[in-house]
Amino acid sequence: MIGRILVVTLVLVTTALMQTSLVPFLALGGYRPDLLLLVTIAFALRDGLLPGLRIGFAAGLLSDLLRNQSPVGLTALVFVGVVYAIGIARPYLATDSLTAPLLLASIGTLLGVGGYGVLGSVMGETPFSFDTIIQASIVSAVYATLLAPFVFAAVRFLTSQFPVETAPRPS
Repeated sequence: MIGRILVVTLVLVTTALMQTSLVPFLALGGYRPDLLLLVTIAFALRDGLLPGLRIGFAAGLLSDLLRNQSPVGLTALVFVGVVYAIGIARPYLATDSLTAPLLLASIGTLLGVGGYGVLGSVMGETPFSFDTIIQASIVSAVYATLLAPFVFAAVRFLTSQFPVETAPRPS
């Protein structure tokens, strides 16, 4: 249990470092991939709803703390919403197939980036236009679809080495 917590923490911190140091060089039209959201989607698809919600909240909070303009908790709220949608869809998908992770990576990123744009506009963070939100969502979803096989393979390996421990049921 402790090993899994340390591994997930290390993955989130490493992803956050990559998000702030490497990803700005990958900007396409001013839009960048959201690696923390993609890692959250991968863990939610592999581990299920409750572990995914925990990881999503932690990743969203970490992302909020890295942004200097974002209200703390906004990204965490968006990530938890995306993970909840994935958790609802997960029982109906073949999680070991190739198409399900790609589909969920693109749809989850569309929902996440679009949800952040809409909530950020409603909260008055930065008045994003509808066109900007759509463009950012589409570009981020394409990035997520391209990066998904690598991220999902890494998360699959880590979750097989450090599986979620379930509490024993009382008899």
